[in-house]
Amino acid sequence: MFSARWQIDAKFGHKQTVLDLLKKWEREIGSQVGLDELEFQIMTGSIGAREATVESHHQVESLAKLEAFFAKIGKIDAHAKWGKEIEPYVVSGTSLWNIYRIVE
Repeated sequence: MFSARWQIDAKFGHKQTVLDLLKKWEREIGSQVGLDELEFQIMTGSIGAREATVESHHQVESLAKLEAFFAKIGKIDAHAKWGKEIEPYVVSGTSLWNIYRIVE
């Protein structure tokens, strides 16, 4: 089992907009690629983390399923459009994926 974590930092004063757009992605795009089959969570920085940080966590059974997920979202035009929609509210260069193996 793996936890795929995507992290971005919202520009000052725009965290709620980033959260709203991430929820929009969950409803409109994630639903097209089987997001309901993954344990999906949205988190923000609180104690010991930057307050502007927004993370989405996707729990997947295997790296093959994660690769299939990435392949599916890459083919959806609405995903590319959504990326352009969220871009003005995100600090450039902060997008980061971390993949963790779940051991317990």
